[in-house]
Amino acid sequence: MSVVVLDTSVLISGLLSPRGASGALVDAFFADRLKLAYTPATFAEYAEVMERLEFAGVITPADRMGVLLKVQHCGVLVKVAAVPVDDWPDMDDLPFVAAALAKEARVTITLNTGDFEPATRHGLRAFSPAQAKREFL
Repeated sequence: MSVVVLDTSVLISGLLSPRGASGALVDAFFADRLKLAYTPATFAEYAEVMERLEFAGVITPADRMGVLLKVQHCGVLVKVAAVPVDDWPDMDDLPFVAAALAKEARVTITLNTGDFEPATRHGLRAFSPAQAKREFL
């Protein structure tokens, strides 16, 4: 079973649009066909984003709790790896880079692959949800 890092954008997209590629990846995680690597920082971001008012009518408190419990109990808590100095387009993505670099597979799945371009110089592979669906499911 593959161990990957899901950027928050993919997790939220999967929850909001279960029929798309992001939804297939989230479903695969819930069906234990895909392992999710996370750190305390990425976990905190998942929680914070799911609580935003813009998602209040779509992601219920029960759904949010279910996602967070599934991540805690079935995900892989990884020790944060050092992120190399580089020209990172979005500093908010660095916790996800750190999580991916900590795992042997070094895979992150994101809707913003361009933001992860510098990571490819450091052995990280960034996939779009459609690419990841083809590669891992």
